[in-house]
Amino acid sequence: MTRGDIWLVDLTDAKGHEQRGTRPAIVVGGANGLTLVVPLTSTMSSARFSHTCIISPTRHNGLDVDSVALVFQIVALDRARFRHRIGAVGEPHRLAIVALIRDLLGLD
Repeated sequence: MTRGDIWLVDLTDAKGHEQRGTRPAIVVGGANGLTLVVPLTSTMSSARFSHTCIISPTRHNGLDVDSVALVFQIVALDRARFRHRIGAVGEPHRLAIVALIRDLLGLD
């Protein structure tokens, strides 16, 4: 897995406000057998929240519909949750997401 890849991941056992179900997620890092991802949603009203990024479908990213990257829901997942790769975000979106993560974690 490479940073910026978009994979379908299994989040079926989520709780409360966490994203659930099988959905696309962007790989943003990883260590020690876990991979950090930012889940995506097709619910465009989610873009009203801070630490989100809108991504439109392209042949390169493999998305079917406009999606919102929910950076504030970054999560570490085991490889067993990954179904298959569908594409990758372009460099501008990857850099925007990294900047949002840095802001979310207070690293700026």
